[in-house]
Amino acid sequence: MSLKRSARNTKRIAEIVQTAARHGFSYFIQYIGLTNLLSKKKVEPLATEEVMAKQLRHMLEELGPTFIKMGQLISIRPDLVPPEFIFELEKLQDTVAPMSYTTVKARIEEELRRPMGEIFSSFDKKALASASIGQVHKAILKEGGQTVAVKVMRTNIRSQIDADIDIVRYIASLAQKKVDFIDLQAVVNEFAASLHRELDYTVEGRHVDRFRFNFKDDSLIKIPLVFWKYSSKRVLVLEFIDGWKLSDLAQPESLGVDTYELAKHGAEAFMKQVLEDGFFHGDLHPANLLITPDAKIAYLDFGIVGSISETDKETLAKLLMAIIRKDTERVLAEVKKLGVEITPDRVEAIKPGISEIVNRYYGRSLGDVKIDIIGKEFLMLVYQNKIRIPKNYALLVKALITIEGVAKKIYPDINILDIAKPYVVKLIAEKYPSGFVTQGIKEELKSLMLLATQLPKQLNDVLGLAKRGHLELKYRHTGLEPLLHKLDSVVNRLSISLVLASIILASSVLALYRTTRILGAGFFLAATILALWLVFSMWKNRG
Repeated sequence: MSLKRSARNTKRIAEIVQTAARHGFSYFIQYIGLTNLLSKKKVEPLATEEVMAKQLRHMLEELGPTFIKMGQLISIRPDLVPPEFIFELEKLQDTVAPMSYTTVKARIEEELRRPMGEIFSSFDKKALASASIGQVHKAILKEGGQTVAVKVMRTNIRSQIDADIDIVRYIASLAQKKVDFIDLQAVVNEFAASLHRELDYTVEGRHVDRFRFNFKDDSLIKIPLVFWKYSSKRVLVLEFIDGWKLSDLAQPESLGVDTYELAKHGAEAFMKQVLEDGFFHGDLHPANLLITPDAKIAYLDFGIVGSISETDKETLAKLLMAIIRKDTERVLAEVKKLGVEITPDRVEAIKPGISEIVNRYYGRSLGDVKIDIIGKEFLMLVYQNKIRIPKNYALLVKALITIEGVAKKIYPDINILDIAKPYVVKLIAEKYPSGFVTQGIKEELKSLMLLATQLPKQLNDVLGLAKRGHLELKYRHTGLEPLLHKLDSVVNRLSISLVLASIILASSVLALYRTTRILGAGFFLAATILALWLVFSMWKNRG
C-alpha cells in the first residue's frame, strides 16, 4: 500500500523507526527495508524473548496513544506473539500529561452545548487520572447534587490516531512481503475498528448499563450509574465511587475486611459474567477495581468487554464434558465450533499438546490445578501452531489468568477453580438437563440402537447370500445347511437380544422424566413380554 507522503507522515515514520531501533528492534527495521531512516546503521542482534517483550512495551509507551492501544490489542492475539509478550504488554502504562482546564471546559461546553456552570455546581480543575484517549475529573451536578466522575476525550485524538493507523498499515504492507502465515492488513483493520469503538464514549456507557443491570441484585458489587443527560460521544458522566484501588493496596487486609469473602465474591462475580450472563469485563487488572469503605467491589473502565452467545455457552458445556472424559477428538471438535481456526495440517500437530494438558490434570484435586500455568501452556500451544482464536476467547483466557492473580492478591490461598465449580456444574446441568450420567447413557443408547438396527439386516444379508449360494467361498462343503440353519437361529436371537437391551435402556431413560414416564413403562412391559418369549424359544430349541 502507498502512503500519502506529507511532511507530517515522513517525520512520524522516521520517529517510529528511530524509536524502534533505540529499543532494540533495528533488526526488524532492516527486515522490512527501512534502514535508510536510521541515523545509526548498525543492526543490533535480537535479545531474548523476555527482554524483547520489555523493550516492546517501553517502545509502545513512548510512541503514544495509538501504539499503547495497539499493544493492548496485541496482548489478546496469542497467535501473533508468545506468552511472554502477552503478559508484559498487560503492564502498559497508559498515562500521559493532562489537558489544561481551559481545554477541558471548552470540550465539555462544545459537546453538551451548554455552559459548564449550568451543569456542575463544582468541577475539580485537576484531573483524577489522565490517559491516552481521555482524562477524568471529579465534579458535583447542579441538578440533584450527585458527585460524579466526568470523562473527557482529548481534542484532535481521532485525527492523530487515524494518521498513525495509516502509517501502521504502510509498515504492515512492507512486512507482509516477508510474512505468509497471517494477513497483517486484516490485523490492522481489526485493530483500527476496535480503537474507533473506544473513541465513542456512548459504547462504553452502554456497557456500564448492561453490567449494572446484570448485577442489580448483588449487594456486594458496585457498578456506577451513567448520567445520559450529560453524556455524549466525547463526554461521559458517571456516578463517582469512592474507595481504594486494588493496585494501590500493598496489604488489602489492612482495610479490616474479610479478605477471603472479598476475593471469593470477586471471583464469583466473574464466573457469573462468563457462565451466566455471557458478558464479561475484559480488563479487570487491579487498577480497574476499587474496594469501597463498606467492603464492596467496584468496577471501573468498561472500554474492553467480551461476550459469549447462548450457543457458545452450550459448546463450552460440551467442551467441559469432553475434558472430563479425556476425549481429545471431542475437545478439538468443540474448540472448532467456538470459531477457533485450526488448519487441517495443524490438527495432528496439536493433538499431542491437548492430550498432554488434559491428561496431566485429569483426576487431580482442584487445589493442584493452577489456572495461570494451564493458561500459559495453552497460549504457547496456540502461538507455536499459529492457531487463530476469536478475540472474545483470547480475551477470556487472559481475563481468567488476570482474575486469579487479582483474587490471590486479596487472599493468597484462594483457588478460584473451587469457586468456579458450582457455576460449571450449573452450566452443564442447564445444557444437559438429565445430567452427566444420563447423557452418557443417552449417547451409548444411540450407538446401541444404531447397532441393533443395522446388525440384523447386515447379518441376514450375508446369510441370505450364503443360503442362495451367492456367497463366494474358496471351497464348498456338504452338510453345511444344518449349520447355516443353526447360525441363522443364533443370529436372530442375538438380534432380538440387542433390540431387547435397547428397549430396556430406552425405558430406563424415559422413566427419568415425568412427561415420558408412562411411555417408559409401556416400553418396559413390551421388553418383559419379548424377554419371556425369547427364554421360551431357547428352552423349546435347547436340543
